Amino acid sequence: MTDAAPFTISRDLQAPVDLLWAAQTEPAHLAHWMGPEGFKVIHGAHDFRSGGDYHYGLEGPDGLQMWGYQTFVEVTPRTRIVLLQSFSNPEGEIASHPMAPTWPKRMQATMTFESTGPETSRITITWSPWEADQTAHDTFDMARAGMTQGFEGTFRKLEAYLARLQA
Repeated sequence: MTDAAPFTISRDLQAPVDLLWAAQTEPAHLAHWMGPEGFKVIHGAHDFRSGGDYHYGLEGPDGLQMWGYQTFVEVTPRTRIVLLQSFSNPEGEIASHPMAPTWPKRMQATMTFESTGPETSRITITWSPWEADQTAHDTFDMARAGMTQGFEGTFRKLEAYLARLQA
């Protein structure tokens, strides 16, 4: 089996790292920006700590619902989060990707946060298939352009939200 190389993306943001951390980790903030462009948060049950979890639901403009589940493996405040990410059903049970059934059932995600100046910070996200078969690795590997596009849209939402908070 050939493991897919990790997918990594970063964004420099006009916000102090403490605000970026809060926007990424507090449900009241997540509800304003999380998810692809055009989607809104419709559910969020959040237990943010190492060993905790986050079950959320998103709804698109056409009514399409997507559900996700995260298990927090490591939380180092204002510095790093490691989690296992998966799609789920509304009850929080692990499910296949609603539009790509061969997508890995679980992804390991590592997010790092760093201050790049008094009012600027950088978030870096790395994704890798976790305990996945070859088909899942291949699906992940072929989806890099889509992952980049999806994260870029989410980063735009995050940037706009951070700007509103600081206005």
